[in-house]
Amino acid sequence: MAGKNGKKTVFWKAAVKRGAQVLFSMLLMFGLFFLSAGRTDLPGAWLFFGLYIISLFFNMLIFLKYNPEVIEARSEMLKGRMKWWDKVYAWLYIILMFALPVVCGLDVRSGATLGIGYYLAGVLLFIAGWTFTSWALVVNKFFEGVVRIQKERKHRVVTIGPYAIVRHPGYLGMIVFYAAMPLGFGSLYGLVPALLLAAAFVFRTHFEDEFLQKDLKGYKEYAKKVRYRLVPGIW
Repeated sequence: MAGKNGKKTVFWKAAVKRGAQVLFSMLLMFGLFFLSAGRTDLPGAWLFFGLYIISLFFNMLIFLKYNPEVIEARSEMLKGRMKWWDKVYAWLYIILMFALPVVCGLDVRSGATLGIGYYLAGVLLFIAGWTFTSWALVVNKFFEGVVRIQKERKHRVVTIGPYAIVRHPGYLGMIVFYAAMPLGFGSLYGLVPALLLAAAFVFRTHFEDEFLQKDLKGYKEYAKKVRYRLVPGIW
């Protein structure tokens, strides 16, 4: 009984930690946007903000029910030794993730506006990206923040769900998600850091895929069946 209670305590500490990490990042992003924009009377941005909060709430409920292991795993963002390319990616991701709302905010401050069509496209892309990434996180309990072979967790190849479509569906979903943010904020210039973020994901995908083919049992065979890494029919 004590062992079970201990495991529950560790899990809930990890869940709270992960929730705090995500909440802090979200609040910082939106804070940077509104500070850069120099105004808060932007109903479209607030609606997008609300959509983001709702998505996080549903994510937590989904993961608690279907894959609680991913919460604990992703709470330890720096667990394990990072490859040089993973370190490069991590820094690029952090810089560009927070540069995006700044660029969007400055663009809005300069008077940029986008039509309702762009905004609706941003909302639809957000939902699509969030859904695809969440789907990947639900079916893949090995989706950690650092690329490594998780021997202590009996790491194996995941081939179900979105992994039957592309080999790195979580990254594809995040690329779409970040592409949606500038449209939701009303900024075309924000697509520049979003495209650079996409390039960072491509960079990581290239090296991660090579690493997995070399070191994860069964991945080479999986790569022959699922040919594309990120975009079906392209790459």
